[in-house]
Amino acid sequence: MRRPRSRRLLAAITPILALAVAATSAQAAAGTVHIRGTAYEFNSVHTLLSGATVKVAEYPALSATVASDGTYDLTVPDKAKVTPYIVAAGHHTIYLQTFTTDGVDLKHVNLQTPSDGVAAALTSLLGVPHDAAGYPTKCVIVSTFSTKNVRDLDYDDFIAYGAHGVGGATASTSPSLPAPTYFNENVIPDPLQKLSSKDGGVIWTNVPTGTYTVSASSPSTRFASFQATCKPGRIVNANPPWGLHELAPTVAAKVTAKWGKKQGAPVLKSLKATAPIFSTIKVSCTGPKCFKTRTLSGVDDKTVDLRRLFGGSVPRVGAGQTLQVAVSDQRVNTKVVRWKIGKKGTPKATELCIPLGDLKVQTTC
Repeated sequence: MRRPRSRRLLAAITPILALAVAATSAQAAAGTVHIRGTAYEFNSVHTLLSGATVKVAEYPALSATVASDGTYDLTVPDKAKVTPYIVAAGHHTIYLQTFTTDGVDLKHVNLQTPSDGVAAALTSLLGVPHDAAGYPTKCVIVSTFSTKNVRDLDYDDFIAYGAHGVGGATASTSPSLPAPTYFNENVIPDPLQKLSSKDGGVIWTNVPTGTYTVSASSPSTRFASFQATCKPGRIVNANPPWGLHELAPTVAAKVTAKWGKKQGAPVLKSLKATAPIFSTIKVSCTGPKCFKTRTLSGVDDKTVDLRRLFGGSVPRVGAGQTLQVAVSDQRVNTKVVRWKIGKKGTPKATELCIPLGDLKVQTTC
């Protein structure tokens, strides 16, 4: 007897549905993170691109709509390479640098895009071969040497800061490209400009298809590098506060703990921090039966006995827990000190850091 057509159809699509569910489950298991920022017009920071769409080159199904205040919130897979880009009426489509997500959200990932008219003027000024729509026949990479002072600012403070470029630096790529053109202080690409200006802009035109690591060099300043993924017609703008941003030093702080023993198990006896005035100290614990995180904002003494956060007593910690003290201050990296507590022995301090403008604890900054 022939099965009804609906049953045959169900039998045919069941394996497909199973694969789709498996793929969705795999993505859920891998997790997601958020990319957030503000979309605005190049050379007109108060023109916010409300209604524009932010998408991801590697994941065509993902998108976010820019809100009336210019902000967007894009959910992307964790542990993945993602290249956000913006599509806005009357403006050129602009791609950002390629990020590798790593368990934390990315903030202040701003998108600045020129109007079609400004893009045409820049294309003409630089002599970039282009198609009928004004897009380059190859690829263009743009970035800005930006000061650490704007690295962790919200958008209003970012635009209020004014010129945020760092002068006196040079940029290069791997694989190697011809020398770039630097923008002068009037925000104009200037072939006579041999180093970055206070505008901070730098551009490569006629870039072949490929993936490039863009780095900076300066006798006095360290900069982050970034990855640009080039394809024909693509304009990659790794703009502030990402791209070639200035790397900050780590806060000058010292955290010390003294340990004793009780029946062979480690016991915390004291916990102190030497930190800059007005900095913030956060004491936290992970593991079973941990205390709640305590925060001291606006440090009022250079040396702080952290018992004051616990009513004058030392926090109780034990085996299987990790004790952490983080000291943060403006325009510098956060210092993090951790002790992993075992059943026996004296816990050893591990010094880590959180780069300015980031959220993830790292071994070096």
